[in-house]
Amino acid sequence: MPDQKSGKETAKLHKAYQATNTDELAEAYDDWADEYEDHMKSIGYTHPAMVTSLAAQHIPADATPILDAGCGTGIMSEIMQALGHGHIVGLDASPGMLKIAGEKAHYEALHHMYLGEKLDFETDTFEGVVSSGVFTQGHAPLDGLDELIRVTKPGGRIAFSVARTYLEGLFDPKRKALEDAGLWRYVDETGIYNSAPLGDHLPSRVYCFEVV
Repeated sequence: MPDQKSGKETAKLHKAYQATNTDELAEAYDDWADEYEDHMKSIGYTHPAMVTSLAAQHIPADATPILDAGCGTGIMSEIMQALGHGHIVGLDASPGMLKIAGEKAHYEALHHMYLGEKLDFETDTFEGVVSSGVFTQGHAPLDGLDELIRVTKPGGRIAFSVARTYLEGLFDPKRKALEDAGLWRYVDETGIYNSAPLGDHLPSRVYCFEVV
């Protein structure tokens, strides 16, 4: 039987996945911000490690700047810094999560923005993009990939996780549409993994594409 702590973790995770708009999503993560890292690390949350693992293979350490899209509390920045990446810029929908990310001092800048809306960055700004746990049910729409492509320089790589209903059928037509439009090309992908083993099986995969 799950203990009280794991039950609380599951409830907060489900609240985030069940958000129906950006305000609900931000509210869910603001409420969770102070406990988020302890909860997710304790249950073996694997998205950040999986995304940075693939990114490290395909985004050079001297690529700069790097965008952490949906940075949360900054777990990704800790790993990216340790792997030699500097000049990381973060964005997230939750002010509460951004506050904690800012306390780590791993980011050159942090921005309150929503994936799925137009990003307040110039075209061709970043040499690489990483995104962990964002393209999934109740979070960023897959149209958010269009903006990530726009703000990435030609030849830059985007490494991101895809999970739940997106992975189970919605992502394939989106990736093909972007390929057919000549906006990106496939580079690599991981196998299927369970991103948050909290009783639910959360099938996930990390992809890497190169912007054309």
